[in-house]
Amino acid sequence: MAELMCPGCKADMPAGTQYCQSCFLTPVTKPSVAENACGDPDCPTGGQPPAAGCRPCGLSGASAPTLSFAWGTVAVPADQPLVVGRENSPIASQLGDYSNISRRHAEVRSDGRALTVVDLDSMNGTFVNDQRLAPNQETPVRAGDKIRFAARLEATVTGEAS
Repeated sequence: MAELMCPGCKADMPAGTQYCQSCFLTPVTKPSVAENACGDPDCPTGGQPPAAGCRPCGLSGASAPTLSFAWGTVAVPADQPLVVGRENSPIASQLGDYSNISRRHAEVRSDGRALTVVDLDSMNGTFVNDQRLAPNQETPVRAGDKIRFAARLEATVTGEAS
């Protein structure tokens, strides 16, 4: 028999219960809950907590995907590409020793679940696991993959949202 819950207070209710003793609402079938998914049938995020976590249900979200460079780890926020390049990049100040990196060399993108890298038609190329990427095409990467920008700038994907 299906488990029941109150749609108002989310309390578990025994089978055969006609209404919630607290809210006086008619119980609904409790949804099946996948690991790290919200059991709220009215969940505004479709059952998957956002990266920052879900305030109503308290589930923590997946951590932001990260890249590990020689100088440290850089998070790739969802829906805001990380530009790798010597200009207009949050890591531009770290690239002084990498003269073969283009002004706008590549972008690393996250949708909160998957991470991709795009070579922005750079002169010296972007590589994933030593395979040169075609310009302007999204290439998926995952934890453990090595990304090389031009000849010497390397990063390892050290985390992913999914």
